Amino acid sequence: MPITTEIKESLEREYNICSNSINFYKRQIKALEKKYRMTTLLFLVKFEKGKIGDEQDFFDWYAFHKILISWTSTKNALQPLLK
Repeated sequence: MPITTEIKESLEREYNICSNSINFYKRQIKALEKKYRMTTLLFLVKFEKGKIGDEQDFFDWYAFHKILISWTSTKNALQPLLK
């Protein structure tokens, strides 16, 4: 089945939403890394082992990371369809 103009436009729109969301979550994560002076990788190790506090920022940081992975996966899936 060929990709129609409408389908391609929808995929491009979704791709742009993914890109914008990725940029947003990367900025949020970078701000938390700066605030707590640690990388996300180090944070995740500590958080998942329960060796860090239970501040709301930490739950947000964890969620932002998971959401970023999801948006990145979606964007990567769309990319080959738009070539």
